[in-house]
Amino acid sequence: MLSKRTAMGQIRILSEQIANKIAAGEVIERPSSVAKELIENAVDAHATTIVVSAKHGGKSLISVTDNGCGMDRDDAQNCLLRHATSKISGIEDLGRIKTLGFRGEALPSIAAVSRLVLITRQPAAATGTIVKATGGVIESIKESAAAIGTSVEVTDLFFNTPARKKFLKSEGAEYVAIADVFDTAALCFPWVSFGLYKNEDEVAQYAGCDRLIERIGQIYDPRFAEQLYPLHVEKEGVTITGYIGTPDNSRVNRSGQKFFINRRPVRLVSLSWALDQAYAEFKEHDRFPVAILFIDIDPAAIDVNVHPTKREVRLLNERFIQDILITAIRNQLGEKGLFPKPAIKSLAGVEAANAASFRTMSFAEIREATTAWQSPEFPLHFTAPRLSNTYGAAPEGGQTAVLPEGNPFAITRILGQIQGTYLVAETDGGLALVDQHAAHERIVYEEILNAFKRRATPSQRLLVPLMMHLDLKEQNAMEICLPDFLRIGFGINNLGGGTFAVDAVPVFLTEENCTRMLQDTLHELMEERLPQAPEKREQAIAAALACKTRTVKAGQRLDAREMLHLVQRLGTAQNPHTCPHGRPTVIILSSQEIEKRFKRR
Repeated sequence: MLSKRTAMGQIRILSEQIANKIAAGEVIERPSSVAKELIENAVDAHATTIVVSAKHGGKSLISVTDNGCGMDRDDAQNCLLRHATSKISGIEDLGRIKTLGFRGEALPSIAAVSRLVLITRQPAAATGTIVKATGGVIESIKESAAAIGTSVEVTDLFFNTPARKKFLKSEGAEYVAIADVFDTAALCFPWVSFGLYKNEDEVAQYAGCDRLIERIGQIYDPRFAEQLYPLHVEKEGVTITGYIGTPDNSRVNRSGQKFFINRRPVRLVSLSWALDQAYAEFKEHDRFPVAILFIDIDPAAIDVNVHPTKREVRLLNERFIQDILITAIRNQLGEKGLFPKPAIKSLAGVEAANAASFRTMSFAEIREATTAWQSPEFPLHFTAPRLSNTYGAAPEGGQTAVLPEGNPFAITRILGQIQGTYLVAETDGGLALVDQHAAHERIVYEEILNAFKRRATPSQRLLVPLMMHLDLKEQNAMEICLPDFLRIGFGINNLGGGTFAVDAVPVFLTEENCTRMLQDTLHELMEERLPQAPEKREQAIAAALACKTRTVKAGQRLDAREMLHLVQRLGTAQNPHTCPHGRPTVIILSSQEIEKRFKRR
């Protein structure tokens, strides 16, 4: 056994260089952290133009140039020293911070883990100053010709911390993070002009504007901006302004939600919760509302020192702000003529339209009703057009519609549907409950995977191409996935400036809302960290598309033939037991289990 002394070692005082590297790791996690800190410094310097450049996802180079107030020689040198700042002078200043950066940690933290070149000049100065540092050690300071403002060029990030460098993600993923920081800053300061360059190519240019809604249109799309409602409320020292989306203008995740407190971007679960509560009765249950909101409060009522990145904060009056937000959003939606969705549907209407859904139907009855399988005429409430294409071709000739021999669930007849969500079927040895949405997802998922395997997939051309505008993160994901989309039958053309034209869709998908489906798919892929390996990426795309297409949904009434067709096709799937996300498609209750529950055994 090791002695205590051997196991714990002696306590040593770390060298300043090691301490700086550890501190840098708390502030600088990846290239986007560099971009965030440098952009915030530029804003604090009253810049009206900020240009961000990145190469290889910021791993080899990231630079930020501004036209702000610049620094003199002494400040240029001191700004690389830890805890040297122009933002605070006494402890009382910590309670009323209004600038973005204030600890004096950003530049020294960046310099500690990179090779850094800082060029700066004040408006009244004839020349500027250039400072070069490697690993936090200043190598040279000299006069130099320079434009007014400051330029910081960071190369070889984490060159001296290989453990940190090893855990960086792919260039594409790191660039997406930089683009997110860039767009967030652009939203926060619409009066500032922003430019972004990727590997020396211009990818975004936002001219300074007077109104937030104009900046939203620049970043997302003018049509997206048109679907937003303004929000403004003031109460007891709290002001909330911004824009909220219509219930239909929603997303599959929270990527459309941006919160700013005193012009500082923050992540607060409590605000996301308030947004969900405000929209709870207006939106689909599995989608998230869009909102870009600015909250102004007394700086003393917020603690921004929770985390070095300053993205996590604490509020003293959190519940009060939640209540204001929920009430303001509900009032605005009501003023726009939107009303909560009814919680209960008319049972009479359901019974009249779906009488067949409640009947017990055996396969023999189906065979007696028709000598050959016919693609059913779907009732108006059924929202999966071209379902026969999705499920596969109908049998030819005189074949009858029966489950294939040896189907994995041994289903003998379908008894009906409960809660508009689960099919109830009798099996050779008990009872089966089929999750209709999970089952249809599995069917569509395998159809898309089969499309990837085919060399040519039939497409349906659209009479009029549909336009789709993508933000920077979506553009990057589309750039990676575009060859895959083309292979399965989409026709997508990059028109430049973030605009894509969709002129064809695969025959097994519906053209209705295909742009929303594609954007939802991109959002889900970005959230799940888009795989780089082609086969893994195909599976991720297929799973996302299968979920976003107009598959049979929970709560959707099916008639007898639709139920039969669904179970029939599920039985031919390669893996019929789970949906692409791992949820079960069928739960089997054996006769023995049923008898045991009724205490007959």
